Amino acid sequence: MGLKQILLRLTALLALSSVALAQQPDPRALLHRAIDQLRGPAMAATYTLLVERPGRNKKYVLRVYTDGGDRAHIRVIEPKRDAGQAFLTIGQDIWIYNPRLGRVLRLPPSGRNDRFLGSDVSYADLSGRDLESDYRVSLAEAETGADTLTLVLTPNPTAPVPWGRVEMVLGKKDLLLRKIVYYDQRGAAVKDFVVNSTAALPGGGYLITGMLVRDLVRPGYRTVFEVSDWKTGSPPESCFSPAALERGCRF
Repeated sequence: MGLKQILLRLTALLALSSVALAQQPDPRALLHRAIDQLRGPAMAATYTLLVERPGRNKKYVLRVYTDGGDRAHIRVIEPKRDAGQAFLTIGQDIWIYNPRLGRVLRLPPSGRNDRFLGSDVSYADLSGRDLESDYRVSLAEAETGADTLTLVLTPNPTAPVPWGRVEMVLGKKDLLLRKIVYYDQRGAAVKDFVVNSTAALPGGGYLITGMLVRDLVRPGYRTVFEVSDWKTGSPPESCFSPAALERGCRF
């Protein structure tokens, strides 16, 4: 083979490699898209939360107002004994209103991994953007014929996070979030989120309307989320202040 043929072949191989690289999805963009699906659009919606434990269940009905970014106002509607409790998340800051005390309290950083309403969801899960800010992300090598993509998240060296690794599974064609698996520092899977249902949104995109959260360490510990009665649009700015937790949000 002459020098000219060798150079032509190398040029063709480089061109193919460039095309292949250009076609590789950006893991950071995929992560942002998945978090957006978890957060939902700017809207008001009713969330039904069923906390299942061996031998007993507890059901909560919540009204949630979110700007589709890093702010959410959550109010407990049922059961009656818990009604009036309210929560506000702004980035990594979380405030809690207790109607019995008549006070708004700011959750200390040490409480971010506590269980929200005794469920299998933590307060950190509510804030939503920790996975973007505290983790590095890469795309796992796809299995031959697989219809999913897997994002592998590893903590930044100085990030104060409880997980050793997080994996997010997305559909390869629709890029819809299907599952999140949380691993401890020893590499054991300890919790997962499984998406059960979605709904198309006006103007495009999807809303996650059903999700199962499982404690993989304690059998029978599960939390089921269902979303209904949603109304898209941005709630008033007045909904996203600690003072709004006592008076409520009108939208």
